[in-house]
Amino acid sequence: MARKTGKINARDTFYIITNGERSEKNYFDLLKSYKSIYDVKVEYENRDPLGLVEFAVRYRKDANQVWCVFDIDASHKEERLIPAIKLAEEHNIKYAFSNLAFEVWLISHFQVCDKCMNCSQHKALLDLIIKNELKLNQEYDKADKELLEKYFVPNYLTALENTKKVHQKFMKEHKENFGDNSRPRIWEWNSCTTVYKLVEALKLQKKL
Repeated sequence: MARKTGKINARDTFYIITNGERSEKNYFDLLKSYKSIYDVKVEYENRDPLGLVEFAVRYRKDANQVWCVFDIDASHKEERLIPAIKLAEEHNIKYAFSNLAFEVWLISHFQVCDKCMNCSQHKALLDLIIKNELKLNQEYDKADKELLEKYFVPNYLTALENTKKVHQKFMKEHKENFGDNSRPRIWEWNSCTTVYKLVEALKLQKKL
């Protein structure tokens, strides 16, 4: 009988590479408590979408899946978004974007977020959710890990369903206007996020 070495097989490893040092990394670290079927590793790297994918390439041979999580921000105008997507496709790296920012995903834990808003408006809406729905006397703070743990992460299934609906709506409109084979114009899709795809891919189990 072969001896057990305790070493995790590469096919069981799932990397999440994010350029969000606070909300994003904290969120995915907390989500790990819902027990993915994979050994989930969350890494932070301070780079734009293209730099993030370039960084993620080194992990591909040692993992079942590698995901990059990034905000659209100004990356398309800076001509860094499409090259990032092409490089990810070339190396079989998956990506989850948020337009404009990760706050779209957080808002979706409590309501459908499908209105065109800037980052200040996203923050203001989160403040209202915290005050009116959570009944807390505080404002949204990217670094507040306790807020994410108690009130947001437990609602991840609601966020999954809400963001899936919005993304599917954008995809339907895109196909009607540009056809099935054209690249989705995700930089125009405010407010939209595909973080739900990453969460589905984790295959989370019941929290222990």
